[in-house]
Amino acid sequence: MKIKRLFMISICLLLITGCWDQNLMKDATLIQTITFDQTDEGEFLLGFAIPNIYRNPTDSGQETEAINSENLSTVANTPREGRMKLNTEIPGNLDTSKNKLVLFGEQFAKGDIYPSLDVIWRDPRSSLSAKLAVVKGKAFDTLSIQPRVESNISQNILYLIRSTETNTIIPEESIQTLALEILDPGEDIVLPLLKIGRNGTTIDVAGVALFDERKLSGTLSQEESTLFLLLNNKQSKHARFTQNVNGNKELKMNNFISLNVDHIKRKLNVSVDDSGEVFVNLNLHLKVIVEEYPIGNVPNKVDQLNNKLSNTFTNNAEEVIKKLQEANCDAFGIGRRLIAFHHDTWKEKDKTNYFKDVKFKSKVDVEIIQHGIVK
Repeated sequence: MKIKRLFMISICLLLITGCWDQNLMKDATLIQTITFDQTDEGEFLLGFAIPNIYRNPTDSGQETEAINSENLSTVANTPREGRMKLNTEIPGNLDTSKNKLVLFGEQFAKGDIYPSLDVIWRDPRSSLSAKLAVVKGKAFDTLSIQPRVESNISQNILYLIRSTETNTIIPEESIQTLALEILDPGEDIVLPLLKIGRNGTTIDVAGVALFDERKLSGTLSQEESTLFLLLNNKQSKHARFTQNVNGNKELKMNNFISLNVDHIKRKLNVSVDDSGEVFVNLNLHLKVIVEEYPIGNVPNKVDQLNNKLSNTFTNNAEEVIKKLQEANCDAFGIGRRLIAFHHDTWKEKDKTNYFKDVKFKSKVDVEIIQHGIVK
């Protein structure tokens, strides 16, 4: 019996696998932000932000731990080669498993961004939840900002992106979601657009960056990006606007109304005529809540305000669509609908510039449903 038991234990020990592929955290140097830039000479510049933990003395004499960033950069032919170079400059192995951000410099993004992401998608240890954004100017310059509230620049930018996603200012985009969208021939991508503000002391959200296939081709402002996301049926928790509805009041503040979108209903219909021309009817109904109207007395003016706001938002929607077409950015996925429902027309279309020739007819209806307890 004992021999049989020993035999079974020996078999089990042989079958148990060891940790031959372990990656110890004590040997890793965690990357929190990756930046891709193009130098003035046209070379590829790779940048990393890694956490630096230090002790910060307080007024009471005690010490607390704080985290800021140490920034590294190198010129290389590819991101993998750049990482290999930087691995020789610091102790430990650079590890992307906890990466939070991937930032593209504006000039770099005007080229093809796909090759730079290839190594991230191939590496099984890469963080697929990392957020992406385009930065006006050089992305690596953002890592030198010293935020007042959050000392770690990577965490600061991440919090900024998450909060503006909640307010329907930028789209929710990550490495994982981008992998599906960037290869779709019938839809183009949009990414958050950041900029350095307040004389180089803050990072601000400037709107969204528009892409023609895999190249930066245009931008939308912050308010335009919110309307674009609503037109694209991507409402988050909040969506706020401030619009001028009285152009002649002596006190400037009395000319404006602030709204929060409570609910949307979007209809997008794609049709093709006998000549193969594509028509799109894009209608958006907004149910809004008045959050601020300094002149007061909303109930007596609700019909007037609804009409004024509907006309204003319709004109703004037409301007947003115009900018999308100028950038040749099919963020609405019109090509995807042609592939699915009008495949013969799609086969005859110029896959590069089809979106510029689409005929749009858009209308936005605004309905005030709440105005608070004050008239």
